[in-house]
Amino acid sequence: MAKPTTIRIPEDLLNEINQFVRESKLDRAAYLREVLQKGFSLDKQDRLLLKYVRKELSQMEVCKELKWNPWKLLTQLKARNLYLNVELEDWLDAEELPLQ
Repeated sequence: MAKPTTIRIPEDLLNEINQFVRESKLDRAAYLREVLQKGFSLDKQDRLLLKYVRKELSQMEVCKELKWNPWKLLTQLKARNLYLNVELEDWLDAEELPLQ
């Protein structure tokens, strides 16, 4: 169930959003929910990948949290120019994940 919340948005950004939703004939609330969901998802990926790079999370933990297979993780690390932290336990744990 969706719950209402209040946030403060800079006036220039709100004007730009209003203009965009008007021109696109979109519902502003639905558009803002979608943008918030996408932004949160990307932020979550960035935070978890940073924890992986810092060795705070294993490859397996990141894959489980993001519902990724190891190949997706490798692709995302490469795309973000991040380094791979591979230890023996990562390879052993990876056998449990599907290769999609």
